[in-house]
Amino acid sequence: MKVMLAVDGSDCSHAAVKEAASIPWPSGSVVKIVSVAEVPMLSAAWVVPMPGGSPAAWDRIIDDRSIANASQAMAQFGEIAGSRTEVTTRVLKGNPKEAILDEADRWGAQLLIVGTHGYSALERFWLGSVSRTITAHSKCSVHIARRRKAEAEIRTGLRILLAVDGSDCGDAALEEVAGRPWPGATEVYILSAIHPPFAPTPEPWALPEGYYSQLEASARGQAESAVERALTRLRVSNAERATPLILTGGAIAGHPEETIIHAARTWDADLVVLGSHGYGGLERFLLGSVSHAVASHAPCSVEIVRTPQQDDGEAS
Repeated sequence: MKVMLAVDGSDCSHAAVKEAASIPWPSGSVVKIVSVAEVPMLSAAWVVPMPGGSPAAWDRIIDDRSIANASQAMAQFGEIAGSRTEVTTRVLKGNPKEAILDEADRWGAQLLIVGTHGYSALERFWLGSVSRTITAHSKCSVHIARRRKAEAEIRTGLRILLAVDGSDCGDAALEEVAGRPWPGATEVYILSAIHPPFAPTPEPWALPEGYYSQLEASARGQAESAVERALTRLRVSNAERATPLILTGGAIAGHPEETIIHAARTWDADLVVLGSHGYGGLERFLLGSVSHAVASHAPCSVEIVRTPQQDDGEAS
């Protein structure tokens, strides 16, 4: 598995390194740590004066800092993971959002890991964020690492909330969880949201009595079937594990993004894993985006699984 880990020397970046190093990766995996040397815009140069008034000196400082960030991340990764995973580093130059995505495409990354600074909604609107852009435009799966627990509270195993809906992208998320090695004592809660039908209306053209209850029963049946299929698949994967995953699951009524975020919070999940439908920009604007909403608002880390054919770079 080719895993690319983007770092910038910040606290959230350190959290991403620690999370990536703590996860057991499949045999033969390579983790590539990238750090981007971003030269500030000239219009902002007055805010932080250039050393000695020299752009070349400023360039060297930025380069040296990026090299130091990559070296520090590699050392931190090695301290936690040891030698079980091959690690390489590369320093890039340019706009972090573009440089990271371009390098992921060039290298053929299968998973891109990045920390999140947790900007507020207003800051995200005006400033944008690297993690937000990567979530929206990466062609490969994305893991948003979010710092949330004090050292003493970290469990031996993970608590993974797997969201499924019976679709191909939901199945891709299921296969990702089933095919990956996880720490011992890892728990997986399989959740499928039962999207409520439109409420009945009093208008004379309203649909026949019982129609909405039939819709709800059908939606519940599909959600319960998706959960049961996922449980069956993960039980099969348990046969190949030294320590089986602890499996539970259920179908819950509610809008998918709200249900997933609420469940992650109340169940105290460490990681939410879900698929991406690959909606385009207009569809995301009109319909909203489950994976984008969960990545933005979940209280824990989130992994958005994309299948290889989803090459439009859009998150669902």
